[in-house]
Amino acid sequence: MVKTKFDSLVKLKKVKIDEVENEMSKLNQSIFKAKEELKKIKEEFSEFQYPTSGNFALLQQFKLLQKALLNQLNQQQINVNMLENQHQNLMNKLKEVNLEYEKFKYLQGEEIKKYLKKLKEQEAKDMDEIALMLYKG
Repeated sequence: MVKTKFDSLVKLKKVKIDEVENEMSKLNQSIFKAKEELKKIKEEFSEFQYPTSGNFALLQQFKLLQKALLNQLNQQQINVNMLENQHQNLMNKLKEVNLEYEKFKYLQGEEIKKYLKKLKEQEAKDMDEIALMLYKG
C-alpha cells in the first residue's frame, strides 16, 4: 500500500463519521423512547373520563388531574420536537463529515495515481537505460 500525506486525514475523518453515526444511533433510541412515552400519555389522556356524579371537589380534582396530564403531554411533545431537531442537526453534521471524508479520500486516490504514474515513468526510463546498455555492450 502506498502511503500518502492524506492517509492520516482519511483515517481521522472515518473515525469522525463513526462517532457521529454512534451518536445518531443513540439519538434514534432516545427519539423512539420519547415517542413511545408520548403515545402512552396520549392514550392515558384519551381514556380519561369525566365523572358523571359526585360533588364539586371531585370535579375540581378531575380538572386538576386533567390539566397536569395535558401539561405532561405538552412537555413530552416539546421533548420529542427537540430530539427531532437534534436528529436533523446530526444528519447535517453527518453529511458534512461524509463530504470531507470523500474529499480527502479522492485526494488520497489522486496522490496514489500520481505516485504510480511516476513509478511507471521511472520504470520505463530504467528499461530504456538497460536496453541502451545492452545495445552498446
